[in-house]
Amino acid sequence: MINRVKVVLCGREYVLQTEDAPSYVYQLAKNLEKRISDITEENPRVSAHSAVMMVALSTMDELTKANNSVEVIRSQVKEYVDEAGKARLERDAALREIDVLKAKIEQLENLNKLKSLKDSIGEEPHGKKKHAPAAQAEEQAAEAPAETPAAEAEDETQLTFTASEQ
Repeated sequence: MINRVKVVLCGREYVLQTEDAPSYVYQLAKNLEKRISDITEENPRVSAHSAVMMVALSTMDELTKANNSVEVIRSQVKEYVDEAGKARLERDAALREIDVLKAKIEQLENLNKLKSLKDSIGEEPHGKKKHAPAAQAEEQAAEAPAETPAAEAEDETQLTFTASEQ
């Protein structure tokens, strides 16, 4: 919606057409009038026209510096966003690597348990390792057909005992 706003600057009335709120335009005109009157009061030989030109140049300077600052800020924000994106990618890669390493740790722990179990199977009940000839003799006795029922019972006891260590 287009608003028609009347403002007075340097004693002259101006009618402006704007989409901005009238209160905003009145505030702009008030600030401009104040800056012009500050210049003319400080230096009475300066005409209103010259004061307006000085305010216009000063305002253009402020606007240019503000725009430059905005560009610097935009550039910094872009760098921060790029860095954040890179950091997010690095974090995601690190999390994937952690998952892989956890799986490897679990695998190694399982292998270690299997090795411990295998080592414990090869030990005597008192914690001593079997000597190779004794182990072979036990295996041969277990595989050999029993000649007497008493021998069978003894072999079964040994086999049952060995099996219970597992």
